[in-house]
Amino acid sequence: MTQEEKRIEWKTRYESWKKSGQSIAEWCRVQEIKTHQMYYWVQQFDNTNDSMESNKRETQWLSVQMSDYELHSKGQESIFIHYGSVSIEVHPDSNVELLSDIVHIIKNQC
Repeated sequence: MTQEEKRIEWKTRYESWKKSGQSIAEWCRVQEIKTHQMYYWVQQFDNTNDSMESNKRETQWLSVQMSDYELHSKGQESIFIHYGSVSIEVHPDSNVELLSDIVHIIKNQC
């Protein structure tokens, strides 16, 4: 049996157990499966589901009015601020009060 076939077989068992409403020990006793094997696969599939859920989170965008925004001076580089899934590009001559407001909003939203 290949690894993929084994994984498919255990995924079927995992789903059957989830639908049963039984504890792992009860389900394994009825199915004549070793509980330590089932615990291993439950952990594998639960961890896979957790990582899939975290990858499904969508990026949230905030609208910001930047009427006082000034272009940066020549020769100076921008910096990037990363906070969670948010990235902000800050130019050297940016409005500091506006940047402070943006950071405050992001901190409270994320």
